Amino acid sequence: MIKLQFHNKEELSAFFRLLQEIILWLEAEQMQETDSFKRFEIAARIELMEELLPKVSKKQFNQQNKSSVNITKAVAIIIFQNREIVLDIYAEMLKNRIVENIHREMV
Repeated sequence: MIKLQFHNKEELSAFFRLLQEIILWLEAEQMQETDSFKRFEIAARIELMEELLPKVSKKQFNQQNKSSVNITKAVAIIIFQNREIVLDIYAEMLKNRIVENIHREMV
């Protein structure tokens, strides 16, 4: 497991948008894929990402200064593989920090 820390609600929201964007990108890739094994593999990636969405959406910043989400190594790899997806500037900064943390964990 990899623990991702968020310092404010905007970072958490940016992470949620990033997950949604990766899911959309994977769904588009799945529709274009002709190999049934690859389609199944992409469907599994989508399922992993979709399982994380409710966990992230439930996170809140009540009295805490930080909030965190644990992600599996499989989800970390999916995020790392899709690091070229471009969102808004705020999400980009967060994505770069997450990708850097995942890279450090892998090495």
